Amino acid sequence: MPKTWVKTALANLCIATCLGALLRFAFVEEISWLKFRHFLDAHSHLALLGWAFMALAGTLMHTFLPATRQQAPPYKIAFWLTQGSVIGMCIAYLMTGASAWSMSFLLLQTIVAYYFVWHFFRDIEAHHSASISRLFIQTALLFLVLSTLALWVVVYFAIGRYSHTAFYYMAVQFFLHFQLNGWLLFGVIGLLLELMKQKGVVIDHRLAQRFFGFLGASCLLTYALAVTWSNPLKILFAVNSLGVILQLIALVFFLQLIKKHSAEIRPHFSQFPLFLFKVAFVCLLFKIIIQAVVVIPYVAMVAYTIRNYVMGFIHIILLGIVTHFLLGFGINQGILRRPSRETFVAIGLFFLGFALSESILFLQGTLFWGAMGFMPMYYELLFGASVMMPLGVALLLKTQIVNARRSVRH
Repeated sequence: MPKTWVKTALANLCIATCLGALLRFAFVEEISWLKFRHFLDAHSHLALLGWAFMALAGTLMHTFLPATRQQAPPYKIAFWLTQGSVIGMCIAYLMTGASAWSMSFLLLQTIVAYYFVWHFFRDIEAHHSASISRLFIQTALLFLVLSTLALWVVVYFAIGRYSHTAFYYMAVQFFLHFQLNGWLLFGVIGLLLELMKQKGVVIDHRLAQRFFGFLGASCLLTYALAVTWSNPLKILFAVNSLGVILQLIALVFFLQLIKKHSAEIRPHFSQFPLFLFKVAFVCLLFKIIIQAVVVIPYVAMVAYTIRNYVMGFIHIILLGIVTHFLLGFGINQGILRRPSRETFVAIGLFFLGFALSESILFLQGTLFWGAMGFMPMYYELLFGASVMMPLGVALLLKTQIVNARRSVRH
């Protein structure tokens, strides 16, 4: 069942990256039938809920639950309802935008997420002994529930046609912040710590506890930055600054933890998953550096007004940290089929497309900041980089399907 979750999530990621490439192509050539906002909403919801939620949920089941419990009816029900709501949401957004139909599917997916969290939280308590990795995962689940509280506000404002108010955008930012910095980030860190534990690495509990405490506090406080665009109050900048400082302290403890156990960890990974983990780690460092820089109020206001920076930051977490980590984890733990030459090419294409598109986004954003206009062939370059990602994901999905059929024959 967990493998079904993850492979279905890969299919959703393939569609999401195709939509993303199409949106980029719309700036190269006019597409008269494309309603940009509709496609953008479908792309973002599919990437966040169809890919990240399903891939992380399936990986958590595979890692923390016994095989018999992984096949339990609640997880089968959650899978079908989640995928059904994701498909319905995607179609509804493409056809009607933020309408009653798309909002209904969004709320259905939210209710199913509560159903999954309820059963998984109870199962991890029953089948997994107390550990720092379990603490991270349970906190990730709480952040997931916390983030979705904003969706009810978003739906209320969208249906009431108040989607251009400050409260609406604050609710959207609340959802995104605690999804990306809470649920997803704490989830992948919990998986890493559990993997270390399963490989026989005795984790320094003192360092891990301090890392957890400072990171959790920083996650709560740094939401203040998302509010400053509409209310640039000094107190909000001060709260965000405190959150950033706590995050930097958390990073110090994390670096100490990794450095202390790196010699024990390295032999348990092949080169390919290790490369993907390193990509995720570098992106985590980049994320923290960006948040540290925007402590300066002027820089913070610039960062929020230049869309390139906002998109680049979201992609760093969702694609850079979460996606590369889950791919590496899945290959290392057998959730995804053993790597072949095609797998290397597939993930290499995805990584190259991600790295190039991020570089182009941040470079162009900096040019905007300096009032230097557009870089030559900006939209063409961005589309060329973006199209590598769906090609890579499609090839990876193909290798998983082909290898699964071969194993069945044998």
